[in-house]
Amino acid sequence: MTSNACLLIAVATAACADHPYEPGEDVCVNAAEVLASCGRTLEQSPFGTCQPAQSEQAQQLLDVYAADGCAGLVDAKADGATCTALPFLCVQHTVDELVPFVSDGCSMFPDGTLADATRWQQCCIVHDFAYYAGGPAQLREAADLGLQQCIGAITNQALADLIYVGVRVGGTPTLPTPWRWGYGWKYDPIDGYRALPPEQAAAAAANIAAYRAHPVPPDAIEQRLRSFADSIAIVPGLQSLIDKVSAVIRQL
Repeated sequence: MTSNACLLIAVATAACADHPYEPGEDVCVNAAEVLASCGRTLEQSPFGTCQPAQSEQAQQLLDVYAADGCAGLVDAKADGATCTALPFLCVQHTVDELVPFVSDGCSMFPDGTLADATRWQQCCIVHDFAYYAGGPAQLREAADLGLQQCIGAITNQALADLIYVGVRVGGTPTLPTPWRWGYGWKYDPIDGYRALPPEQAAAAAANIAAYRAHPVPPDAIEQRLRSFADSIAIVPGLQSLIDKVSAVIRQL
């Protein structure tokens, strides 16, 4: 995360502490502000564009906050009041939850040109290896920069830069998309950048090795867009970036 982004989050946190939840305002905006005011600042609101499921979770959070204030949102014990009322705030991770590795190629972006449909697909599959396992934020930044460099070497820097912006916007672990950072694990909006315990890191590496031994080609972009239409809708600004990338690719 850049220093400017950190500064904006710090300012937002301070502002929210002075202006707690006020009934009647947008439920998702309020819920994100409450999280910040209670010390749970994230790089992006887990309530995204306030689709129905996000709106429902936001309202649940506001109900807990209205009853118990910040105290109702900071109990991280698995059997505590917060986890009972708002289980999405305190996910417990185990090796058993890890799903087999799959790659969707470049997710919501084409894997190549009309003439060569998989021209930079391998760049995205390697990027997926990192996203599947997850880990601290620094690893995500390194994976995104690696994707940018790989695509730039194969095509041009304009496309590489757009796709880099796209994965920074759309790949956050804060939102429940199937391509998010750490997608091999259960969705965890609060601790999406957790450091993996050794046994979990080893399990992820083993699944990636199994895929490398027997790779399965990703679905075509048309299938992915149909499958993930709802996920695109929950990420602010993602559809606009998809359109920009598509426009650049049509010129290649």
